[in-house]
Amino acid sequence: MLAVDATLLIVFFIVWVLLFMLKKVFFNPVRNIMDGRKEAVENNLKASEEAKTQYETNIRKIEDSLKAARLATRETQEQFTADALREKDRLLSEIAQECRAKVNEAKEQLEKKVEDLKKDLASESKVLSEKIEQRLLH
Repeated sequence: MLAVDATLLIVFFIVWVLLFMLKKVFFNPVRNIMDGRKEAVENNLKASEEAKTQYETNIRKIEDSLKAARLATRETQEQFTADALREKDRLLSEIAQECRAKVNEAKEQLEKKVEDLKKDLASESKVLSEKIEQRLLH
């Protein structure tokens, strides 16, 4: 059997001193390092989650801005198209009006020339008829 004597108490005391020393020298620093790493990992995870949330928020803002820009571009393009069509119609009506004016002017000039030619022809026909009459009579 086991005998309880002074060596048992000394071994028991040495084990407790060794345990205390190991705790102070080894276990506590290792535990502190592990706690620090755990805290750093948790902080990094929180930071990555915050960065991910910020990234998603920024992406949504950018997509919304792009949608608004596309809509504004379409509206501007439609406005320019409508303005261009109105300008085209205006120019075509001006050109048509100018053409009508030139045609009317040309008609008036032609009518004037026709009248002048009729007068000339009438006077020449009188002269010719008189010449023919004189030749026939003489």
